[in-house]
Amino acid sequence: MSLSYKKRIATRFMLATAIIIAVVFTTVYFIVQQTVYQNLDNDLSFEANKHINEVAITETNVHFINKDEWEENEHREVQVNPVFIQITDASGQIMDKSPNLKENQLPFQNHEIYEGHFNTKLNNRIIRQIQIPVKKNGKIRAYIVAAMSLDSTLMVLKNLQFTLLILFPIILIVLFFISSFLAGRSIMPVVSVINTTNQITKNNLNERVELPENKDILFDL
Repeated sequence: MSLSYKKRIATRFMLATAIIIAVVFTTVYFIVQQTVYQNLDNDLSFEANKHINEVAITETNVHFINKDEWEENEHREVQVNPVFIQITDASGQIMDKSPNLKENQLPFQNHEIYEGHFNTKLNNRIIRQIQIPVKKNGKIRAYIVAAMSLDSTLMVLKNLQFTLLILFPIILIVLFFISSFLAGRSIMPVVSVINTTNQITKNNLNERVELPENKDILFDL
């Protein structure tokens, strides 16, 4: 079924706008995603680096000097966004960990494939993790592993994604009707020309097409 000229204009405008909106929405989503991950990574780096000076390294053992740190609420209680801390030796063997880990442990990344912050799982829940080497005499002797839950971050991104997906078709539908209205207003001078010329016959040659105010292509026509 062929569309009217007005609807063809509206459809083409809507398709062009759809591409622009899709690019804008995608850009917004990835900017927000990058921002929330960056904030989370900054918090993780702060937490991990805060504990480096609290690590005591001996020939046979690696442990935290100040055990009172584990009495802080952020390590002792399950919070909305708890911080999990773990210390391992150079081979990945667990030497100490925060009480909120209980019987669980954070996964160890081999330093040869370690690439900074990364996502992993703890009790089937996605977490964000960082692993910082602790050196003594220029040699890696231990690792500080810090992690935070990604639940709130993923919820924000999921809600944003859902909102953008809902808004996309709504905006396009509204734009289609608006563009159809504007297209109809735009071609009204052409319709006027058609109506006037249809009234001109050999018996009615005094009819004249009303010239538009603007001297544009319709004026020339």
